[in-house]
Amino acid sequence: MRLWQKVFFGTFLLFELLFNASSFYLIEHNFNQNLMREIDRTLSEQHILHVQIETGWSYINNLNRLLHSAKNNADDFIKNNTQKYLKSFDTDNVSIEVWDEHNQTVFTDFTQIVAGPRNELEIGDSASRTYIIRDVGQKSYLFVTSGLQLSGDDFKLAYIRDITGIYQDKTAQIRNFVKINIVITVILAAGLYVLIWFLTRSVRMLTKSAQTIASGHYSHRVGVLSNDEIGLLSENFNQMAVAVEEKVEELEDAAKNREHFIHYLTHELKTPLTSIIGYADFLRTTKYNEEVFYKALNYIYSEGKRLESLSFKLMDLVLIGNKKKVMDMEEIMPIFEETEQILKPQLEQSNIELSLSVEPAKLLIERDLIKILFTNLIDNAIKASGAGGIIYFRGLMTEEVHYAIEVEDVGIGIPEQDIPKVFEPFFMVDKAHSRTNNSAGLGLAICAEIVRLHEGRIEIRSCLNEGTIVRILLPGVCN
Repeated sequence: MRLWQKVFFGTFLLFELLFNASSFYLIEHNFNQNLMREIDRTLSEQHILHVQIETGWSYINNLNRLLHSAKNNADDFIKNNTQKYLKSFDTDNVSIEVWDEHNQTVFTDFTQIVAGPRNELEIGDSASRTYIIRDVGQKSYLFVTSGLQLSGDDFKLAYIRDITGIYQDKTAQIRNFVKINIVITVILAAGLYVLIWFLTRSVRMLTKSAQTIASGHYSHRVGVLSNDEIGLLSENFNQMAVAVEEKVEELEDAAKNREHFIHYLTHELKTPLTSIIGYADFLRTTKYNEEVFYKALNYIYSEGKRLESLSFKLMDLVLIGNKKKVMDMEEIMPIFEETEQILKPQLEQSNIELSLSVEPAKLLIERDLIKILFTNLIDNAIKASGAGGIIYFRGLMTEEVHYAIEVEDVGIGIPEQDIPKVFEPFFMVDKAHSRTNNSAGLGLAICAEIVRLHEGRIEIRSCLNEGTIVRILLPGVCN
């Protein structure tokens, strides 16, 4: 079931439930109010009738006593006088019945035949009064019964009112309600259908847009038709679509970069392996010649070192990719000093001087990654420098509350057009020179990734045959 259908049926059923419940409550409440008014009225009139009969009987007895007349019989008094008391009430809807203590009828003008037990005759004593509603034939009657005592004789006086009209009014109200409800239901259903269909048009548009984007059209956007919650949802949907499009483009770029990486890696592995296999086969099939053997073994050793260097760089990349981003406040100067000690043999072997200049500071960094960063930067500078050269390794505060790390060499430099490419995996400015130094072209790619993880910036300034300055800015300084 669709959303607009759920809203339609939910609203429709809720309205019907509340409307019917409230209407039946009002009808029932009105009926009960009318019924209670009739009961109160009947109780009051029965009491008046009771008092009139007692007063009339007392008056007759006193009059007979004064005139020394014979005492009247209570049964005869009731038979002869009750009808005249009834004239002061609504004779069309009211009747009277009087029974003696043996429940024998003394007087009645009630024309209906009452079937079954006469529960209205069950009263406690002459002072008590009860009422009961009974259906007699096609009508409903209210019986109010009380005890009546006349000169020691006990009677039961029942005042009977026809209340059929109250029940007929209730039935008529229900019948009218059903008719009105049918009309309202039809109008409500039509109005709700049109209104909800109109209000949910944006949702339908969102659904179509989602299907369009899911089919690969990531540039599609949904139209915003209103400023309400649906309009806000449409705007958020468009923002999400922009984010999805950007993410898809990132994934596509990542896939292309991965493909290029695998291509470069395959090429870098194939070249030394081909050389190693070729020279090994040459040594296996050639007669021993010390000079030839030494030369071939030197090639094999050189290509093996290249493979070793490549494997170390790949391990660094794996380490960076798997490293959890857990930063600690660390003193930066000891890391500079440790890097100098680690690379001291390589510097001495290459006859290159390392000039260290560091301003003490605490940085929010990952220590192992920063050591890899420093090692790669110095290693690249060594490979770019000639014997007798100098490398400047500096750490200093900047005015922007960043810590700057600079590695400067006076080596071969980088052509201006190649500077944007140096962070790409396996890119080498001078491939012949790089192969001589067992370079795999991964050093700066690793450096760039480490700087990114630290939310820093990396900049390169270089001039061909004059040298290169690599500058890194790291945030999170704590003096």
